[in-house]
Amino acid sequence: MTTRILTFLLMGMLLGCTAHSGKNPSTQWDFDHNIVFEQKLIKPDFYYLKVHSTNKTHFSTLATFLIRRSLQLCKSYGFKIEVLQGVEGFNDSEALPNLIMGSLAANIECKL
Repeated sequence: MTTRILTFLLMGMLLGCTAHSGKNPSTQWDFDHNIVFEQKLIKPDFYYLKVHSTNKTHFSTLATFLIRRSLQLCKSYGFKIEVLQGVEGFNDSEALPNLIMGSLAANIECKL
């Protein structure tokens, strides 16, 4: 009985971490893709999304997650992504191998 209650509470906490999309940004974790991100609703159909860079996450994974999350938020194609920061240059990893890239941040505007 105690194990069932503990399992139920843990599942609720895990689901709460990934499903939150309130007006205040909160750090969330996408367990499937091993990504840490923040999401904030600015106004209806307009979001701020920041995908955090870590040592283990490549830029291509961050960018792909940004696009897929935008599609998930807008529920259809036709959304607009305004990149605010975090795009790396093509040769950045070769020229500066120890460079720690910043997080990828963008505004997402859904089709009206």
